[in-house]
Order: sequence, then C-alpha cells, then structure tokens
Amino acid sequence: MDGSDDEQFPHGTVRLEQLLDAGDNRIILQPTPSPDPNDPLNWSKLWKTVNFSLVCLYTLLVFVNVDVGTVDYQQLYDELDIGFDQEQVAYGLNTLGLAVGSILFIPFALKYGRRPVYILSIIVSIAGAVWQGTTQTAGDLYGSNLIAGLAGSVAEVICQMTIADLFFVHQRATANSIYLVMVSMGAYLGPVAAGYVAESQGWRWIFWWTTIIGAVNLVLYIFFYEETKYDPTTEAPVVTAPAVVSSLFTRTQTPDSTRNLIGKPRDGANAESGRTNTDLSTNTNTSITRRRPYLRRLFHTSSSHGDWLTFIRHSWQGFHILFTIPIIAWITFMSSALFALFAIVNQTFSIYFVLDPYNFTPSGIGLMNLPPFIGGILGSLYGGWLNDWLIRQLARRNKGIYEPEMRLWLALPSIILMPGSLLLFGLSTNYGLPWIIPCVGLAMNGFAYVSLSNCLLTYLMDSYIEIIGDTMVQFAFVRNAFATIVVVAMDPWTDAMGLDGIYIICASVSFVLCATIIPVYFYGKRMRIKSGPRYEKMSKRQYTTRA
Repeated sequence: MDGSDDEQFPHGTVRLEQLLDAGDNRIILQPTPSPDPNDPLNWSKLWKTVNFSLVCLYTLLVFVNVDVGTVDYQQLYDELDIGFDQEQVAYGLNTLGLAVGSILFIPFALKYGRRPVYILSIIVSIAGAVWQGTTQTAGDLYGSNLIAGLAGSVAEVICQMTIADLFFVHQRATANSIYLVMVSMGAYLGPVAAGYVAESQGWRWIFWWTTIIGAVNLVLYIFFYEETKYDPTTEAPVVTAPAVVSSLFTRTQTPDSTRNLIGKPRDGANAESGRTNTDLSTNTNTSITRRRPYLRRLFHTSSSHGDWLTFIRHSWQGFHILFTIPIIAWITFMSSALFALFAIVNQTFSIYFVLDPYNFTPSGIGLMNLPPFIGGILGSLYGGWLNDWLIRQLARRNKGIYEPEMRLWLALPSIILMPGSLLLFGLSTNYGLPWIIPCVGLAMNGFAYVSLSNCLLTYLMDSYIEIIGDTMVQFAFVRNAFATIVVVAMDPWTDAMGLDGIYIICASVSFVLCATIIPVYFYGKRMRIKSGPRYEKMSKRQYTTRA
C-alpha cells in the first residue's frame, strides 16, 4: 500500500497526509478544488452547513413519506377493507418507484444540476402525500405508493452526488453518516410519530402532516438551496491565494489578507492546523473572482455541454459500469441484499405484531421502530466519524497514503452482527417470545445495517468518485428491485417455509455475503488497478470530472 507520487497511484489511492520533519501531519485535500470561490468545495462553513442541512431535511422527509404507511395496515383493513396482501403489493410498488425513478430523473441532475431535480422531487412527493391522504380504494393505495417511491427515488442518488460535490475524502464517511442518520430518522422515527397521529387524529392525518411539512421544505429549497453541481469547463478561470482545510463543513482557511480567496494547492498547501505552507504562500494573484450575489446564486444553473445522446446514455450507462467493474458490482449486490433484508424486517413487525400474541396498536407498531433507530444512530457514529478518524491513522502509518480498502476495517464485525440480529429477531418473533427480545434483535440489525452501509457507500465514493452519478443510478435500481421482488414474494414465501425458515435462510445468506468483505479488503486494490482503463474510459463519458 505504498506509493511515491500521486501520478503513480491507481484511482482511489491518494496522498492524504503530508508528513513533515517536525512531525506535524497535515491533510492534503482530495479531490483538488478549483481556484473559483463559487466552487462548492470552496464555500464558507455557514453556506455549506445551510446547504447540507437542507439535503438532510429532504432525506428525512423522503423516507418519512416512503415508510409511514406501514403503521396503518390494520386501519386500512378496518375502514376500507384493504387486506394485508394488497398492502404488501402497495409497498412493493413503492420500492418499484424507488427503483425506476432514478433512471428517469438523475440524467437531468447530471446535466442540468441538482437544484431543479430536488425541487421537482419535493413537488411530486407532496402530490403523492395528498393522494395517500385521500385514498378510498386499493387502486388509490397502489398509485399513491408508486408516486411516493418515484418522488423519493432520487434521494438515494442525488444526496450522494451532493456529498461528493461538497466534501473531501477525509470527510465523506462523516457526511454519509449524517445522511444515514436522516434515513434512519425518516424510516424509524417517522412511523413512531405516525402511529400516534393515526390513533389521535386518524390515519389520513399522517399524510396531511407530511403534506404540510413537505410544503415548508419546498419553500426552504426555493429560497436557500444553492446549486452544488460545478462544471469547471463553463466557469471563468481564476488564480487566487492558497488555502487549507479545517473541518467537515469548511474547505478553507486563509491568511487574513486573503480570507475567502481560494487557491489550488496540490501537495503541501493543505493543513488541518489552519496554516499555509510558506513555500506556497508567496503565490501571486493574477485575478480574483468573488462569490455571486445571493439572488444570482439561487437562479444560477450549471448546464454541462453534451448532446441528447450523452444525456440519454446516463439512463443506462450505470448498468454497463455494473457489469464491467467488479468492485462496483460487489458493492451493489451487497447493498441490495442488505436493503432487501431491511424490507423483510420492516414488513415482519408491521404485520406480525398486530396479531397474537402481541396485538400491538398503531402506536405500538410505531414504537417498534425505536430499537433499530437507536442501533442505527450508534452504527452511523461507528461507520462515519470513527471511520474518518481511523483512515487518517491508517494513512499516517502507511506513509501518508490512503487506500479506499481501509474503509472496510470497521465493516468486519458485521460478519457476525448481521446474521445474529436476523436470527434473534426472526426466531423470537416466530415463537412469540417477549417483545423485548425481538427489540434487541432489531437494535442489533439497525447497527449492523447502518454501519455496513456507510462503509460500503464511502468505499464506493472514494474508489470511483468521477462516475458516482451513473454508478448510483444502477445502484438504486438494483437495490430497490431486489426489495420489490422480496416484498411481493414474502406472503407466499412465508406460507411455504414459515417465518422461522425465512429468517434462517436470510441469516445464512447475510453471513456468506458479509464474509466477502475479507477477500475484498486484501484484493480490492488489485481489482481497482485492473479496472483502471475501464474507469478512465467511463470517466471521459461524464459531463464533468474532478481529479
């Protein structure tokens, strides 16, 4: 894992630490930002915080809208005579929308920018919530769930693109952990609140509240969200003072005389300590470009060059990548299996805990989301902040060189935790053991799912950052297609094998899949080297790339 020059490294391998004679290790910014202060990598701490906070709010509301319907199954049956089998089909259509929506919408985000796609997604999500609130028939339930899935589909792709736009290698796991916390809050805490709303105000008010909050989110996006897509080929070039990194939401700190002016450091100009190397501090400014005014920033678009064939290609190019780059295929199928298992667990307690011996009310079903949420929060800290800290220590021991496979160290406990949590939850539910035992299994599963997902997502971003948009399109499609098939097939599958048989199979499959982390850790770099020519070819097919 050693190297001498950045130019000799395979893609994904970077010099993350500058080792100085005085023992002061300084972070080198990867990827290298442009000199333009309008480049999102160069934004102020405040504006990055505002922007990413809106992304987090969007993520939270999307997953609330996708998952809150699972608490009202019994009420739908009582009021509208919609059976559990029909509700499972509706949930399957929801995940189907999550699968196909990214293929339809993400090419627009790649060419025209993130902001219009975010706003369109919020509008469609509001429309879906209104439809769900006025449901009268099974057809309404099917259609509204499909719309909700389509609206939420871009969240799994565009949020990762935004993280890549805003953050550096040593910050991405922390940013991903915050994103996954929002996913967990939406998926787990949303149903908790929905359960109490269903009991106190009726199940329709679940969707009226999501409509109201969605409208507030739309207003916030219109007035405060700035485009994060940056195309260096369409921006005016500038040369300004060198700068250094300080924290997760800050790209730069510069001397007082050049505050907010961004340089183009490559090796020694980036310091965690907030100082600039003296050998680069003498750079002269030939031109200075300032940040655009507030209103211009809101209405600024970043349309990339390229004909309609380039645009359409982004709908299917990700599948070409899937079948030609082994690491991407591995991460995709790992994450797809994890999400399918998440869907199985979610459907299990939504149905089985309203029956004997548990007989939970909607609020009780909602509260069943608390254990996996608590586990997910711990998993996000473990797979996020701790992961970013660990890779810096490992890079320092590796003469300052960072390898993406270092992300997989913290994924190893999932080999035991994931199958163990499935067995504990599934078997205890099947045999009607006290509710606290399935809850422990749910907490373990939440920890394993979120921590492992964070490690895999960040490994993917660090290894193939220049094709992340196309990669995430196929990633979202395959992931949600798996979940759709599993959810639709769960009812006959349960009849054929029983709940205990399902969870024994799921635990066995998860153990085998998680065990593949070990060979990927040892041979991942070789696979990245072999896929280098393919990666370079696919990178040139993007609208824009960053070094």
